[in-house]
Amino acid sequence: MVSAQVERACDEADTVLLRGTMPGGALARGAFLSPTLVEHSDPNAFFCQEEIFGPFVTFETFVTEGEALAKANNTVFGLSASVWTQHGERAMRLARALRNGTVWVNDHNRLFAEAETGGYRQSGLGRLHGYDALADFTELKHICIQAGLPRGMSQAAGSVV
Repeated sequence: MVSAQVERACDEADTVLLRGTMPGGALARGAFLSPTLVEHSDPNAFFCQEEIFGPFVTFETFVTEGEALAKANNTVFGLSASVWTQHGERAMRLARALRNGTVWVNDHNRLFAEAETGGYRQSGLGRLHGYDALADFTELKHICIQAGLPRGMSQAAGSVV
């Protein structure tokens, strides 16, 4: 599946900067694929709108911070993102504005057991790891008690059990 998506993306991308291939030898029997990097100008290309779970990266250019955010948030998915900058205020501004469950700054894919992970929108429900993940192991119950007699019942109607 991933190799078919990569082939299609390479056919449709503006420029293929690095084309992933399946290795030969002993690795040919496994699920291995070398990285692919494509440059494109259409943010609605399928490879920008679908999650390709393999070594696949798109390269896009932008002029303004707002344009970068618009491109990054132009998807129904939101698992994770990375911001690369030397400016702390810009990093925080962008990290807050990105609609992703995890945003790394000057790093990518660093996970910690004590920090929750999970996506936004169609990138998953719930959280893994951290305090918020404990909700997956709980059964919550909501109990609402009306003080006094039930609605529509009077003292003359008798006792309520």
